[in-house]
Amino acid sequence: MKTAPLLSIGMIFKNEERCLERCLKSLEPLRKAISCELVMADTGAEDGSRAIAEQYADEVFDFEWIGDFAAARNAVMDRCRGKWYLTIDCDEWLDADISELVAFLNSKKRSDFAFVIQRNYSSPELEQSDLYSNFRALRLTRMSAGYRYLGKIHESWPYREPAERLLHTILHHDGYILEDPKARKDKAKRNMTLLRQKLAETPEDLRTLLQCVESGGADADLIHYIRTGVELVQQKKGQWAGYGPVLLSHAVEFARVREMPELDEWLALAAQVFPGSIFALVDMNYTAFMAAYDAKEWNKAIQYGEGYRQGLSAYHKASPSSLIERELIAGSLRAADVITERTVLIGLANAYLQNRQGREALEILTDLNGEKLDANQIHNVTVALSQLHAETMLEVAPVLTSFYEQICLKDANGQKQLIRITAFNDTAATAFAIGYRNEEKEHDGYHRPAYTAFAALADQCEAGRGAKIMMSADPAEMREWLLKVEDWQALPIEALEHALKAGVVFPLAEKPLPIEVLDGLAAKLTHDGNTARKLALSIPENAGFDCLQNSYWAQALTLAALRSFDWSLGKNNAPVSRFACPAKPKKEDRQNEKPEDTPETGLALLRTFARVETAILPSLYEPQLMTEQNAALLPPMHRWGLYCAWALKALDAGQPQEYLALLRRGLAACPGQKEIVQFLLDRFLEDARPKASPELLALAERIRAILAAYSPDDPAVTAIRESPAYKQVAWIIETTPGLPVQ
Repeated sequence: MKTAPLLSIGMIFKNEERCLERCLKSLEPLRKAISCELVMADTGAEDGSRAIAEQYADEVFDFEWIGDFAAARNAVMDRCRGKWYLTIDCDEWLDADISELVAFLNSKKRSDFAFVIQRNYSSPELEQSDLYSNFRALRLTRMSAGYRYLGKIHESWPYREPAERLLHTILHHDGYILEDPKARKDKAKRNMTLLRQKLAETPEDLRTLLQCVESGGADADLIHYIRTGVELVQQKKGQWAGYGPVLLSHAVEFARVREMPELDEWLALAAQVFPGSIFALVDMNYTAFMAAYDAKEWNKAIQYGEGYRQGLSAYHKASPSSLIERELIAGSLRAADVITERTVLIGLANAYLQNRQGREALEILTDLNGEKLDANQIHNVTVALSQLHAETMLEVAPVLTSFYEQICLKDANGQKQLIRITAFNDTAATAFAIGYRNEEKEHDGYHRPAYTAFAALADQCEAGRGAKIMMSADPAEMREWLLKVEDWQALPIEALEHALKAGVVFPLAEKPLPIEVLDGLAAKLTHDGNTARKLALSIPENAGFDCLQNSYWAQALTLAALRSFDWSLGKNNAPVSRFACPAKPKKEDRQNEKPEDTPETGLALLRTFARVETAILPSLYEPQLMTEQNAALLPPMHRWGLYCAWALKALDAGQPQEYLALLRRGLAACPGQKEIVQFLLDRFLEDARPKASPELLALAERIRAILAAYSPDDPAVTAIRESPAYKQVAWIIETTPGLPVQ
């Protein structure tokens, strides 16, 4: 007869092909370190789980599923011979560090039970993520003690103290995040069916009510379970002392998220009944903090935020108190993960800032590690630091510099670093915007623009260089900082705008830029005051471009200005005067006012566009390409540029019919320009036609009268339309709404 192993590992499984082998492989180091057996019950697998189990297990047997988890697990225990029994689920895997577990099993501890850490992940990154919660899971029992599982669902041993607590033995669990949604839904439905049956038998069992809450379901069901549980706690019934703190932590968060009136009442109940509970100190302080923060009640937010910090300190102690250990058997903390902790700390720093307690805010922000923050947290810290700089005289530069260096630290593939840097750049750029700069001046305690905080990073990033440019009044100095720009996409566009207004010639001769960069910068310059439009309209009529870089910049500005213009002005043939009376801007905004979308502006932009295209195209293409016959071979915007230039030239030469014909042919070649063509037609109808000579107007009236005497399909109509006289005045006669016709 074989010697009994030190440890029996028991499992039940069904369709777990997704994760079973990972679990079983993780047990191999333990099975090599001590004498083990692995016994597994198949409760009806229909996928490849059975074959996987048979590769690893010492025994695999069939167990007909009868809707009773305790019965299945007890059937496994009945076949085990070890001195100790360990249970593990298929969607779990044993951590590589088994030293504590092996030492415990080889010791002469007198406890009949041992708890391990079940780590429940809520991010697909699993062990690479900080998004998880730890649960004290009872997974080990001495076989000679004779304990059996109880409960059809969420089965457990009826343990008693003393019990050993292994704080470094971890069972990782991914079932809440990686499991197939349908499978997860089916399991939840199965579990709720069993839980409802159990609740019908024991309606005042707080543990079962808590399991109903944790298993989810419709809001109406959750509210019923929560309110029933709160009533039991108030009446001190149904294991209220053990499970009450966990249930109340769920209740207050549910009430906060759904804005229920019971929130304050339930928070007060928790503070009264469970003042020293780790669930009150961590989870309920977190909920109270978030509610106060959302309501901008800064004093309350500070009070609860500091309470939360103290609760986490107690939770993270190397040797947590026996009270904490007992409580954590009932459930896991919702708000103890490091992501939530960082979010609260950042919010607490902002609460201190809003409460005019800058030093406390800076102290918290100093201790945050930028490398560990997600994009939203990077955003919030960057805002807080720049606001501290703007609204206090504290020395923020060292903290901001250290923070930026942390977010720039590389990870394995650079993806997280890129996300962090992008979040920082995007946030920093908002501090440069004119709207933000005007608004921040209204804040109490305003000392200086927030963007000036980034000057400390002038040698490290574009926000820093942008700040140096904005803070300078010397065009030569601005130019030097522009020469140091490495990532034009990240440079706050207001900095370039500031330099251009100061007279800096751009693009820089020593720093040629790709066309896509020029296009991107020009597009950004259409914001607020639409500097791109102003620069485009300032291009002289006889401008000569001494290099391609300058010509491409002119083109980029003109195209950006065209794209930002509202060409729908032409609708309904509204008179020019309707668009020529913009409202007067506020005094402080006049420097950055956006040029009005008037018809005159639109025509001026199109003439500028035509001039720029006429200047650029000969340097890019052979002469034979710049003909109507070959225009289709050109890129769309260059093609449209040709037709636009030809049409305007015809108009200026007093050839309105040719102008309309070219617009029509240009639209056929460039359908995307329909709105602009309609705009030009409407302007023509309003402007050019009324200016026709009396002789042409009289001729047009005579021909219109002759045509009215014939049926439209009469051959005489065709003959008249082909006559030289008709062609001379067709542009006056033809009033068909919409696009021009021949």
